[in-house]
Amino acid sequence: MNLRSGAGDIVALAARLSPPRLYLETAQGVVQPPPGRGRRYWIVARSLCRFFNVPVPAGASPGRQREIVVLELKRLSPFDETGWHLDLGPDFAAIWLWDRRATRAAAAAIGLDAGRLRVVPEPAMLPPGGDGIRLVQTLEGVEGQHWIGGHLVASRWWRELPDGRAWLSFVRGSGLLPGHDRATPPPRGLSWLARPWTASSRSGAFDLARVDLRVVAAAVAAAVIILYAYQGAQWARIARDTAAVGAEIDQRSRAIEPVLEARRRALDNLSAIRLLHDLDRFPSQLALMARIAEALPGGGTRFTAWSYDQGQLELGIASDQPLDVVKLVRSLEGADHFKSVAAERTGAGNSLRLRLTLDPL
Repeated sequence: MNLRSGAGDIVALAARLSPPRLYLETAQGVVQPPPGRGRRYWIVARSLCRFFNVPVPAGASPGRQREIVVLELKRLSPFDETGWHLDLGPDFAAIWLWDRRATRAAAAAIGLDAGRLRVVPEPAMLPPGGDGIRLVQTLEGVEGQHWIGGHLVASRWWRELPDGRAWLSFVRGSGLLPGHDRATPPPRGLSWLARPWTASSRSGAFDLARVDLRVVAAAVAAAVIILYAYQGAQWARIARDTAAVGAEIDQRSRAIEPVLEARRRALDNLSAIRLLHDLDRFPSQLALMARIAEALPGGGTRFTAWSYDQGQLELGIASDQPLDVVKLVRSLEGADHFKSVAAERTGAGNSLRLRLTLDPL
């Protein structure tokens, strides 16, 4: 019985030192790895993931930053059951979300339990990039990436190679200078990593300590097997002690994990409200329309056009009576958060086109 336990520890150690075995979940099905003993990873294709970049307090500890981001997951996720993975930057977090229920079903279809595998998004198992943007080949389609300081700050996935206009939109959305190359670059094919490059909330001192103890237990078991022919009685005693330590490690691990999960969920509502307030930089369009309507003259004045984009507003108005342009512009500039008001007539004296800029709240 003890001999079988020691042999099992040696097999586990060999699996950790072997190349990883990757199960690739795509929209077309699951690609299984060849037989082997390496650590098993379940890779969720980028096409099945949603990517978000959310701000976190720069002055908080990494543990506190992880807790705050975890509380944001419910607001961001469109799935009933959400799988997630994150990478913490200095003042932001990159978050990947996927349908955990679909992942469990895909694993069950090939006879595996997803709960016993390390599940990570595809980009986490590909080499990170240097500062700047790149286009990489993914399991399905291609992904545009923007990297700063070893962290992924922006990502966009396309099923087909994007045209120049779509690529330029991604480049500008990443905040790069106008002089950047506008042509779509050829996608780069990347090799799989042995382990994820990200620092997710599932890593930490506890997991590291657990891994180290198991490696030590495997090494002790290997030494006991070598010495078994010379010191049979001592081997039996050490093997029993090793098995007891391994059982205690597993028991404490199962006891601690629910406590950690409950702690991460404790401040859910408060953190979600704060993050929503931070993202709300401009008043709603309904509030803008009501505020502008108050400044319009009477006499059947009405809106004829409305276009709003990130603080830039363009609208058209018409009236049954001639409009006083100077008075209308001064009235709008006197309202809170309105600036750079410009007006021009579009037809008769009863129609105007207005342009204005909004200050953030």
